[in-house]
Amino acid sequence: MLPDKSTYYYLKTTALCLTIIAAGVVTAFLVYTKALLIPLVISIFLYTILAQTTLYLRQKFHFPQWLALTTSIVLGASFFTAVILFTVTSVGQFLQGAETYRQNLITTAGDLVARLQHYGITLDQTFIENYIRELPIFNWLKNFGGKLFSVVSNITLIVLFMTFFLLGSKKPRPITNPTIKEMLANVSVYLSVKLMASLITGLLVAFILLGFQVKMAVLFALFAFLLNFIPSVGSIVSVILPVPVLFLQYNFSPTFFIIIGLLAASEFIIGNLVEPRFLGEGMDLHPVAVVGSLIFWSLVWGVPGAFLSVPLTASLKIILGKIKQTRPVAEILAGRLPH
Repeated sequence: MLPDKSTYYYLKTTALCLTIIAAGVVTAFLVYTKALLIPLVISIFLYTILAQTTLYLRQKFHFPQWLALTTSIVLGASFFTAVILFTVTSVGQFLQGAETYRQNLITTAGDLVARLQHYGITLDQTFIENYIRELPIFNWLKNFGGKLFSVVSNITLIVLFMTFFLLGSKKPRPITNPTIKEMLANVSVYLSVKLMASLITGLLVAFILLGFQVKMAVLFALFAFLLNFIPSVGSIVSVILPVPVLFLQYNFSPTFFIIIGLLAASEFIIGNLVEPRFLGEGMDLHPVAVVGSLIFWSLVWGVPGAFLSVPLTASLKIILGKIKQTRPVAEILAGRLPH
């Protein structure tokens, strides 16, 4: 028999190796089943919100069960319908002015070639203009259509899962399990604060872009609203997205830099001043854990994983905190050294 100290380290090493193996197996399972799990997880979050909204309408306004459920479904369906309509309308408006933007780009390229000639740098202006005229815009639109088809397919699965959830639970009941209640409370606080902050961000972006008559302003505002749910990276991407359209409309004029500055300022104020004030320590996650979860879930599930990274990690932390053996991991995710 091994000595007590050797047995202790042997068991610790074995547990660590088994944990690493289990983590690898779970990660592989998440990767290979993401086509099914992503719509399922999204539908669970949506169903949770729908059930709580229905329960709120019944308790606060004394709606009948059928009316409360119908109202919640109509509100959710109206939101998704508005998103689709705004996207289609904005892309259509941009395509109507595609030739104008192409000509602006040719003019800008000609000005750049003329300036470089003063420094002894000669470029073939005719080649550049022909290349711009033959840009594969239709191929880009085809790729966009493929992505749109993939999104529609995922929405179909989400609607299917939601239908089964609704049919399986005609009357949502109050949640009594303390772990689930804590998970729901944390996720609800996060989603409510993020929803309001994202809504304010989207309205500010729409106000700025519409004020300067930027094409696809509503679509960029919608992207700003959605990307605000992605921690850290989302705000940067939402500022960069309008840059090509702004360049095609205004080139490198002062208006171009004014719009970029206003967008960056609004994202900074919302993300660094407003959100932390109201969110506080609601998720009990260290910033490094947030960034790490963003990287992990983005690698595993792509863009949907980036959107779901914080609520998934917060829920996982709560579960780990309830188990004695995994409690130190939960403490590390919260930025505290385990006892």
